[in-house]
Amino acid sequence: SISWRANVIINKLTATAIATLAVSLSILLAAQTSFDATSVLTASKTITGQPLRRPKTRSPEISSVLVEIMPGGESGRHKHPVPPHIYVIEGVVSIEFDDRRRKTFSAGEGFLEAVDTWHNAKNLGKNPVKMLVVFFGEKGKNNMVRP
Repeated sequence: SISWRANVIINKLTATAIATLAVSLSILLAAQTSFDATSVLTASKTITGQPLRRPKTRSPEISSVLVEIMPGGESGRHKHPVPPHIYVIEGVVSIEFDDRRRKTFSAGEGFLEAVDTWHNAKNLGKNPVKMLVVFFGEKGKNNMVRP
């Protein structure tokens, strides 16, 4: 049989372990609740309705650039061999296509740009446009083609 003294020690150790577990759990839960994630984009098609395709390559490469277009400015006519994921950080950008279609995106929005389709990104507003552009391309190949 366990002595009275050993029983007190076991009870104190058990209480300490439970208290430690409770504190650890509350810290863990507090850390998790201070985390917030907002979905930016879930897409299987580009802004022109093209199905999403991964590049067929043995040398995949992800690259990203920050793009800034001043009021009245534009990117210039170009196209992409892969669909870039674009997140508008600030401002409003208009993507204009050769067939005169236009798609407009504001700060906080994300989109997949068209593949092998000539277009021009324009800032028609009064504030700068800032965008994060992420390419899922091929090592050594350009992600942007100019005429």
